Amino acid sequence: MLANATLSIDLSAVRANALRIQREIGPRVRLIPVLKGDAYGLGALKMAEALSSLAGIDTFAVAHVSEGLALREAGLTRQILLLSMPPEAHLPAAVQADLVLPLARMEQFPLLSALSQSVGRPVSVSLALDTGLHRMGFEPAEMDALCEALRITASAISLKGTYSHFAGNSPDYSKGQDASFRRMVEKLRAAGIDPGPLHMSSSASLEEGLALDLDAVRVGRRLFMDAPEQSSGAIREVCALQAFLTDVRPRKAGESLGYGGKIVLPKDTRIGIISIGYGDGLDPALAEVRAPVLIHGKRVPLLSCCMDQSLVDLGSLPAVPGDPVTLFGQDETGAFLSAQEVASLISCEGVDLTARLTPRVQRKYL
Repeated sequence: MLANATLSIDLSAVRANALRIQREIGPRVRLIPVLKGDAYGLGALKMAEALSSLAGIDTFAVAHVSEGLALREAGLTRQILLLSMPPEAHLPAAVQADLVLPLARMEQFPLLSALSQSVGRPVSVSLALDTGLHRMGFEPAEMDALCEALRITASAISLKGTYSHFAGNSPDYSKGQDASFRRMVEKLRAAGIDPGPLHMSSSASLEEGLALDLDAVRVGRRLFMDAPEQSSGAIREVCALQAFLTDVRPRKAGESLGYGGKIVLPKDTRIGIISIGYGDGLDPALAEVRAPVLIHGKRVPLLSCCMDQSLVDLGSLPAVPGDPVTLFGQDETGAFLSAQEVASLISCEGVDLTARLTPRVQRKYL
């Protein structure tokens, strides 16, 4: 592939991060890698292949049925858990591929029973409990009706686990969510229902030490980069986004740049054109905050982001067309610009930057 921009991903760093997480959680707790959004833009199949070689990983999580089907079609035989509610029209294909569906509302029971009959086996589900995020799942007031429905449909449903999700509002709110989850699970057990493996923590809540005594943790971002704030230093950033300088021109003070002439240069400088834009998934907001990029190991500010190319202020930096430009990650000189640092400038996370990258950006695996 001839590409104007490349996202390089270090597979050994991905595996090292996973091993580090496994040491943190201990041998009793299982790691469930979350590969939604094409593994945050890094490539779900490649990440699944890299992580399948590690002991103790028997389940992967995705968001959409299409993501699970793509992994199945590529030959992944391990359990695949769906984290988001699929449209009803997607359920037959999900059941045929033996994806683990989220069971999150009462209206699903007749649908799942009918699907079980059509395939001649129980439908794999994971029970979603709403403890305060209020996005999906059964609420505490529904537990009696839920237990009764589970008893009635026991032959049609294979319960593979029970989970919830922290909202991240505050430590006290998280403690309340944790307590609510455990009460709801105890109601299941009191009704004679085995909830299966329990999991509630994601990357952020794992870093906060929440619900680590359950059976598993679901980790996406932490496989690829450390916490955006108060990084432990234990997790390596695994990728670098690079483009190229395609032109360099001297510009005079007072000259305007870009559509609408919105950028007026305060002094004489040299402007570089780089081979990436919002059509590649680069967020234009980064130009608005003058986010840094690396050229020859030095930081220079991004000035403008168009669809296919962007502008940087080179100042006196001796750069020429063809030189590499690193938007985040490690450059050819060894200089490093954290994706989390760049993302923080526009109030998001580093995996948000990678997840937005389009197929025009070549993925290169090291």
